[in-house]
Amino acid sequence: MKRLAALVLIVALGTPVLDAQAPDGNAILRAAGVEVPRGGAAAAFDAGLTGPAPVPPGAFATLIVGMGPVGNAARVRNAFAFGVLAGRSARHVPPAELAGAGVALVQMLASEHRPSRVTACRVAGRVFAAPIDGLPPPMRPAGLLEGVFNLFNSGNEAEQLAAMEAIGLLRETAAVPALVERFDRTRARDRRAAGAAIEALARIGDPQAADLVRSLTRDAWGDRDDAAGLAAAFAREKYLRDGSVKRLQEAASHRALGPRARAYLAELGVPVP
Repeated sequence: MKRLAALVLIVALGTPVLDAQAPDGNAILRAAGVEVPRGGAAAAFDAGLTGPAPVPPGAFATLIVGMGPVGNAARVRNAFAFGVLAGRSARHVPPAELAGAGVALVQMLASEHRPSRVTACRVAGRVFAAPIDGLPPPMRPAGLLEGVFNLFNSGNEAEQLAAMEAIGLLRETAAVPALVERFDRTRARDRRAAGAAIEALARIGDPQAADLVRSLTRDAWGDRDDAAGLAAAFAREKYLRDGSVKRLQEAASHRALGPRARAYLAELGVPVP
């Protein structure tokens, strides 16, 4: 506990750590038994990989240091590694380590380095996600939502996409009107942004989005076999229970769309085929 307190203090105070001494998130994942794909911790995060339970002693504390001022590339790598080992809603993280990670992620959200901001937003969304297992939600750090909404309202597409991903996982109902507006504005010209908006709305599940979801049944916008089309199927199944779950089950083994489809099925409480 004393060692962790010291590590959290390093993160909070911004004490520099030399790049050569920065923890290696990829190595920590491998030591924990994660088969790290090409692309390292970021690719493992995107693939929805998780670590063992319990996580090896010291892994989280070491990654918390690596999410501090250790150099941007290492910081991004270690944050993604933390997200992999933590799992959705931080089910594998003891409270003290989660508090330390929260401090680090909020600081990354305010970084001058855009990839650090994007990474922090995505990792925070997964780590502090609203539970789907009926257990209590993880305690969110002060400043988290402000940082996420700053990215949502930025002029950068990567930041906006990361923010919509996080907002959906966090189930922030206050964002529903803005997400509906974002979908309507981007539907015809930017499928990535529109798909991210509909995904977030489906995860939030607020009745305010019901009319929008019903509109997806009246044209072919959601029929394409891409991420946006899969998000549309997720939304239709979440709101309408119209059999769109079959599309998600068929996509579960797809090389590129599989991780997304499997996550949707888990959220719907449907077994993955």
